Amino acid sequence: WLRRNGGDWGRLPLQTSVFNMNTNDWEVLQNTSSEELAAAISRCRVDALAFDGIEKLFFPIYAVSPGAKVIMMNWRTFEEWQASLVRFVPELLGEMLLMPLIAGSIEALPWSVLVFPAIELFTGGRIRQILQQGGPPICQVYEWPIMLFHSTMGMRRVCSQWFAGISTFPDTKEQYDEYFRAVKEVVPPEDLMEWNMRRHTFEDMCRFIGLDPCPLSGKMPRARNNFIFQRDFPWTFWTSVPFFLTLHWVNFRLLTLLFSLPFRHCCPAKREKTD
Repeated sequence: WLRRNGGDWGRLPLQTSVFNMNTNDWEVLQNTSSEELAAAISRCRVDALAFDGIEKLFFPIYAVSPGAKVIMMNWRTFEEWQASLVRFVPELLGEMLLMPLIAGSIEALPWSVLVFPAIELFTGGRIRQILQQGGPPICQVYEWPIMLFHSTMGMRRVCSQWFAGISTFPDTKEQYDEYFRAVKEVVPPEDLMEWNMRRHTFEDMCRFIGLDPCPLSGKMPRARNNFIFQRDFPWTFWTSVPFFLTLHWVNFRLLTLLFSLPFRHCCPAKREKTD
């Protein structure tokens, strides 16, 4: 977008969201060469990617990832997938609208300029370390520094991609089956595992990716879909609530002071006469 508008940051598109759906990411992807995409992935040293919500990215990324192992989640029928989606989306949108009411206080004013350098100083660069190493995953370790970073960057860096033209929401069984058929066409059978949540185990996955010994055993437990960080890491969440609420109060006081200054200057309070 910067190349298109001559490097003018002020003319960048508005942030994509559920209130501003568009095809911006798809347009960028269409104008990104394979060499540029491969170089970007190489710089980030990506070990694994999940394509849920960004399904259209699979084919260009796989094209520059020779020999990559692919685990395909086609174990449900179209009807089962659609029923799950109908239940999931309203809950997800509710979470996306509710949680910023609490954690959004850190973004109301540019607190990140102060908060994150302080966190990095006192934690020895914990956020930078996890971002550079790509782990541990935030769904497994959700400590305070990562919670604050995720709360601040999640909507911009994660959720916005779901509404920017690179997701796939099939309307028919034919479209649903066609996506998985296209994956099978480009991925060699020895590099493809059609995962079934009802049948496969951690041992099956370890054998497929060549991990020995396998660190986990048995079937993969069913994960929560929504409010997962608040429910899986209640201590982190509940100890953060006073921090975010305090920031709401500070924001209110600062903004009240800021907007009242012109009126104090132009319309000073009248003083009562005293004898």
